[in-house]
Amino acid sequence: MKKRISLVIALIMVLTMVFAACTATPDAPAGDSAAPATPDAPAAADEPADADAPAASAESSYDQIMKLLENPESALALNGIQPKEYASRASVPKGLDAITPKADVKDLKVAWAASQLGSEFFEGLRDAAQGEAKALGMNPIDLRSADLSLETQNQQIEDFVTSGIDALLLNAVDLHAQAQIIKEVSDKGIPIVVTGPTASKPEYQIISAIISGSNESGFIGGVYSAEKLYKAGEVLKVGFVVAKLEDADSNSRPCGWIAGYLYKVAEIEGTPYASKYDAILEAFNIWTAFKSDRKYDLSEKGLNLAWLGVGEGLDVAKGQQATADQLTGNPDTNLIVVEMDSMGYGAIQECKQQGKTPGEDIFIITGGNAARQALDYIKSGEMMATATNIPFIPATTLVDVVYDLFVGGRASAPDAANTPEKAAAYYNDLPATSFMPTMLITKENVDKYYPTAPETQFDGTFALYDPWTPISIPDYNALHAND
Repeated sequence: MKKRISLVIALIMVLTMVFAACTATPDAPAGDSAAPATPDAPAAADEPADADAPAASAESSYDQIMKLLENPESALALNGIQPKEYASRASVPKGLDAITPKADVKDLKVAWAASQLGSEFFEGLRDAAQGEAKALGMNPIDLRSADLSLETQNQQIEDFVTSGIDALLLNAVDLHAQAQIIKEVSDKGIPIVVTGPTASKPEYQIISAIISGSNESGFIGGVYSAEKLYKAGEVLKVGFVVAKLEDADSNSRPCGWIAGYLYKVAEIEGTPYASKYDAILEAFNIWTAFKSDRKYDLSEKGLNLAWLGVGEGLDVAKGQQATADQLTGNPDTNLIVVEMDSMGYGAIQECKQQGKTPGEDIFIITGGNAARQALDYIKSGEMMATATNIPFIPATTLVDVVYDLFVGGRASAPDAANTPEKAAAYYNDLPATSFMPTMLITKENVDKYYPTAPETQFDGTFALYDPWTPISIPDYNALHAND
């Protein structure tokens, strides 16, 4: 009798298992817990479930980064990280409906609200904008500097509008704080194109913000640093020099450098990240903690983030002082990651004053801007590398966009924008932020970028570059459809 009962129970268990297998749907689409496909990520292998293991995060690194970008404070360190797809901005008012094409380019009145002058980068912006306007037959641009005063810049914008300008080029002091005045200007039928360190929000009533993707600038520098300096079993002691901790470049370039370094080291060690986004997210968390504590030990990955110097300015003197404040107490520093070329010159000077030979006893790498003097230092071996953030690119792009909208016919304009009517449709649907291409200049490729004559591309104070036009959202989405 007991044997018969046992057989019945066994039969019931078998039938239950078969029924469960038949009702499963192995081909069902993945839910929110599935990581989005990325070109860097290999397909995940099937693994047995562990009933005792904690539930995996429902969000991929990519999804978490996209959420971080919604917070302006978090986004400071992630400037330049782009989504795989943009929503259209064609319905956002931008003042384009009020445009009347100009039969004579001399009738076009354009103003430039500059955040500041006084450094080679910002003077390069000014000179390139005026040079491009002249080359296109336009009148000189009415350019005024706010000396980093938000109140001053807003007043200058109001004065520009009162004077009857057709378009505003804005190098914003504080883009987020100026969203309201931007709306007021746009509502008056005046289109606005922006540049500066800060990424825009989709709802801002601008054509686009043309800026450097500074996290990517840092990332490619970090990869290069690891290729040249990483040695298994050794720890690289690193210091950072930045201008100010409230600025996107000051956060994104060092944060990106950490990501690039970790990404390359993992590859060298044969334990690569599944995705570049994993390295970026890890670096973001490290940078956030490091910025607070001013130290972070990653010895297990061959890295010790030892100190942070803040210059509260971008010039040579600020860079030297920020380096001196920290290097004196950390004489065994191996590498200094500097936000910008101009500050890097100061770091080089301070290293020499402390008896160190840059390029031998200590290494220096910068996150931008590829100025001629930086290229000289790279040639001499005193600077490892710099990333491009050439001011001529955003400056000429801003002027070109306005010219296309009101005059049209530029030879280098995209076909979709070669008349004012086509340009209005094309530029009406750009991403809120259009990131310029970024290249790393090193001793291996410096001759390719070196300006050989002062007259080359304006005054020859920055690296050579190729003309560039921001890509529209429809074109961007088509290009990244398989990401």
